[in-house]
Amino acid sequence: MGALNRADDFVTGAEASFNVDALASCVSCCYAAVFWAQIAVLERFGIKQREWRHNELWARFGLEAIKKRHLFNASDADVIRNAYRLRTIAHYRTEPLSVKQVERLLRRSKEFVQKAKEVT
Repeated sequence: MGALNRADDFVTGAEASFNVDALASCVSCCYAAVFWAQIAVLERFGIKQREWRHNELWARFGLEAIKKRHLFNASDADVIRNAYRLRTIAHYRTEPLSVKQVERLLRRSKEFVQKAKEVT
């Protein structure tokens, strides 16, 4: 399964989770969708790794897709950071997630994956 297909699967999971008010699950899937979309973009540039660490992926994506090629912008980088931040809350903290912030993340994650499709 390719990286973009995996990103799409996680978008589907995020939507399904949101529709049954499973906000933490939705956030996890949103982050995974964005994670795999970044990998797909980098693979399009010929940059492949067997395994990516979160920080390495963000740094490489920022350099290649944002700074060098200008295919993504700073607000796209914000999607990545926000998805990771909310994922950390969902996985490891007890503070609640609001429907509004999760809905916004879902929308922005779907847009990010769509943009990745357009550049690959």
